[in-house]
Amino acid sequence: MTTPLKLAPLLLALSASALSALAPFANADDFSAAFSRYQQAWSAGHNAEARSHAETAYQLGEAKFGKDSLDYANLGLNLAKALRSDNSGDIEADRKRAAEIASMSVASYEARFGKEATNLIEPLMVLGDVTQDSKTAKDAYQRALEIAEDSGKDELLAITRLNAFKRLASTEFYNATVYGYIKDAHEYLAAKHPANSTLRLEATYLLASAYLGNGKYGKAEPLFLEVIEQYKVLNYSHPFALGAHSRLVQVYEKLGERDKSTEHCIAIGSMKPWDDNQQQLPLFRKEPDYPIELAKRGKSGWAELSFTVDEMGMVREPKILKSAGGKAFEKASLEALSAWRFAPKFEDGKPVKGESTVRLDFMIH
Repeated sequence: MTTPLKLAPLLLALSASALSALAPFANADDFSAAFSRYQQAWSAGHNAEARSHAETAYQLGEAKFGKDSLDYANLGLNLAKALRSDNSGDIEADRKRAAEIASMSVASYEARFGKEATNLIEPLMVLGDVTQDSKTAKDAYQRALEIAEDSGKDELLAITRLNAFKRLASTEFYNATVYGYIKDAHEYLAAKHPANSTLRLEATYLLASAYLGNGKYGKAEPLFLEVIEQYKVLNYSHPFALGAHSRLVQVYEKLGERDKSTEHCIAIGSMKPWDDNQQQLPLFRKEPDYPIELAKRGKSGWAELSFTVDEMGMVREPKILKSAGGKAFEKASLEALSAWRFAPKFEDGKPVKGESTVRLDFMIH
């Protein structure tokens, strides 16, 4: 089964000669232990622990490999990703430092291979992913894409396009060109990879999400269903399968097909990693319509409501607890809340009714 491009394998890029060269030094075992612990923590998704061990390996690597070595550059890329993934510290400072370290690693690659070598693609993508600055991300991915295009390697180009879409789709630089990245990547991967390829499924999920965002529900539906079906075949839970169920709830609600959305509410409620006892989870929320006359008058208000989520994820018995601003806000709130859909509450592995409250605010900005 083909696996998606993972940037984590850069941690394996330390050369055998570099590792063996550590043997004469007293702290060789310290480096090996830190590096091994980083690998284990990163693979397990323990971000804070991975960041700590990546930091130690990076510091020891500077003394042993030298700042100009590719081994040290790769340790820097590992640390940059760990800093980006760990949200337990000063997030803004960590993201800034991650971008600085990734930039230095890119410079090391440029010094070794030149500015147009395919070796630069992964470091450039790491830089694009860890930086908080959207323009820096766009520029890094643009360089990576140009190198991939010039390489003549279709697989490499498809993977680079997929990752460029993932990073840029949520920025101010999202446009028809970025939209085209995922369409082109999916076209190639669907033609060249088997149906159960996780790389192909990632592209399928991302393209379906792009269609959903553009209101192309008819195109999004079969792609989300394909993702769900393939993960059934693969027989393990995956965030893409979970996301596909959730987005299909949105698709069917937009299409007015509430019966179809119900099965996906139930499926989400029973999927791992949730346990047998869990609270209801909102999947689809319709924003209340602002009463026109109140909007014209610039009047604000709010409504607090109680409601029941039944075993099918439907909202039942919505009631106004208290409100401000008038009956029109209450009516709009009740109408909107009645259209919400949830993954139901589960007790002992079975869907049950659950009680909730919510406050809906109406404000003129």
